[in-house]
Amino acid sequence: MPDSGLTTLEPTLLKKGYEIRVFSDPQQLQSLSDSPEQTGFSLSDIDLAIVDCSSGWDGMDCCQALRKLHPTMPLILLLAQDMPILTEQKRLTCGNVLRAPFTPRKVTNRAKRLLDSRRGTLLHAGELTLNMESRCVYRGNVFHRLTPRQAKLLQVFMQNAGQTLTRRFLMETVWDTDYMGDTRTLDVHVRWIRERIEQDPGSPRYLRTVRGIGYRFAVPSEE
Repeated sequence: MPDSGLTTLEPTLLKKGYEIRVFSDPQQLQSLSDSPEQTGFSLSDIDLAIVDCSSGWDGMDCCQALRKLHPTMPLILLLAQDMPILTEQKRLTCGNVLRAPFTPRKVTNRAKRLLDSRRGTLLHAGELTLNMESRCVYRGNVFHRLTPRQAKLLQVFMQNAGQTLTRRFLMETVWDTDYMGDTRTLDVHVRWIRERIEQDPGSPRYLRTVRGIGYRFAVPSEE
């Protein structure tokens, strides 16, 4: 977190039990990556970064440096009231951009939500990580929260990676039914999952259709 123009934010975070490190420029972040033994602290020790631009400082370079050094670190960007929210800012922060006026409570609530989304039992497959408790799926630095049914379906796919799963198996396992008269619900859920895990949902690399049988989930590099 750079030097904060929001003077009440730091005491609020400390009161909530967070340990804070303050950095004034990206070079300090680079030193953590290059020489952690000299600082006694590394980027891997940081769970979340707040980049405060609410006093007019341009923090784009800081966000880009953080994303390059720690691709999956949650970021929150604080902007002044008259500063526009840019597409690149949304991309770098996964949409976690707050524009003044905002309260310390709103910032800490956002921080808690992001940190909670990282806790829990994790499933990994290639670039994908599924948190089964928070129902969040991560692809690199992009994450989405899933519905309970979407999370259950993706969990089944990831736990059976490399196998072709029949429509009947998926309906029985995820929907607890053996009724096969209408499987459009399954198809719709697969489409939603592809929108969240695939770079190009129209040309899926992780979750593919096996015509006449069902679906197959596999890590692209292992195919």
